[in-house]
Amino acid sequence: MNEDKNELARIIAIAVIAVTVIAAITGAIIYDNSRKSKPVVMTQQEATTPETVAKRVNVTPVESRIITREIERSADTPPAVTYYVQAPTVEKAATETSAAIKKQSPNLLAAVTKKTDRTIVTADNDRQKVDVYKITLRKTHKIKAGMTYIDNRAYITAGYQAGRWEGLAHFNNDGFKGATVMYTIKEW
Repeated sequence: MNEDKNELARIIAIAVIAVTVIAAITGAIIYDNSRKSKPVVMTQQEATTPETVAKRVNVTPVESRIITREIERSADTPPAVTYYVQAPTVEKAATETSAAIKKQSPNLLAAVTKKTDRTIVTADNDRQKVDVYKITLRKTHKIKAGMTYIDNRAYITAGYQAGRWEGLAHFNNDGFKGATVMYTIKEW
C-alpha cells in the first residue's frame, strides 16, 4: 500500500516538474519573441555606439558590442545588395526604407525583407546612403535530448540550456533517476 502511494507521489512529482519545465520554456520563448523588434532607424554614429544599440535595438550589452563591432567592420565591405530610393533627405530615405521593411513591400529586394531577429536601418549623411543591417542573434534557449550510459544501465536524458547554464534530467524505465546541472566555462 505504501509502495503504491510512493509510486503515485513520484509520478505526480515528475508530472509537476515536466509541466513546470514546459511552462518555463514556453514563457522564455514568448519573452524572446516579444523582444524582437521592428526595423530601428538610427544614424551611423548611433549604430557604432554599443550603449545606444543596446537600448534602441533591445539587446544585451554583450550582443550590442558584437553588433557594433560587425557594423564597423562592414564599413569597408561592399554591400551584398544595392538599390536606390528617391527622398529629400537621407533620414527620410531611412524612414521610408524602415516603413517598407515593416510592410514587407514587394518592391524591396529579398535580402532586405528576409526574416531576422533584429534590423537596423542607418542614415549615413557623409556618404549620402542608407544601410540596412540584418542581425541574427545567438539562440540562448536550447532543448536537448540524448542518452546516458552508466554502470551497464541506459538512461534517457532530457535537458534545457539557457545561456551558459544547462540542466539535465535522467530517466529509465523505472522513472526519474537523477539530474545534472552544468555551467559553460568557455565558448569559442
